[in-house]
Amino acid sequence: MTQADCVLSTPPTNTSATNPPGPVDPTRRHLLTVAAGGATALALPTARATAHTLDAELIELGARFEPLVDRYYVAHRRWSASLAKAHAEHDAEFGDPADRNFEYPPEIMNAFSDSCERSGAHEADDALSAICEEMRLLENAINAASVNSIEGLRAKALVAFREVAPIGAGDSKFTFEDGYPFQQLFTAVAELCGLKDKMAATGYALPDIAMVDEDDDGEDA
Repeated sequence: MTQADCVLSTPPTNTSATNPPGPVDPTRRHLLTVAAGGATALALPTARATAHTLDAELIELGARFEPLVDRYYVAHRRWSASLAKAHAEHDAEFGDPADRNFEYPPEIMNAFSDSCERSGAHEADDALSAICEEMRLLENAINAASVNSIEGLRAKALVAFREVAPIGAGDSKFTFEDGYPFQQLFTAVAELCGLKDKMAATGYALPDIAMVDEDDDGEDA
């Protein structure tokens, strides 16, 4: 009987469905991976583009608002420094306000107004107030707009950034005492992250921050 040279050279004859499939062609696996990755890569820019389109007006508002924020901080530094100078001059003449039990008779008030005039505080206050007035309508519009993108959220954050400005010349940190700016920002984050429905399901309401208080002049003198 003739013996086969090598049993491994004999091709398999059993091709039934019970046999496990052979190894996947690495070239085919690579193509499948590339195709799947390409589909994901295409989907992400498309989603971002859609969100950007939905937020087009909000982003445009933010672009107009940002230069005002920069101007605000410059004007605020000038205002706070000149006001501190006026207080120093006034206190040198009339003493510490605490020693006067915070009483302000007309002559002391008039003298302080004169100090503010000499230090440039009145002029600086007028400039700061003008910027705040210019910002007001944009702030209201930004707060009222829905947000769908990171770029839109940035516009919302710019409003909070203006709200946390230090108050006085001696302050070295942003002020976090007022919760209003963070109500604004948290509401925007909840909306962007898709949490508003989940929060509504709790039965508790987010604060209504669409409009700034009309009686607020935007700056504490």
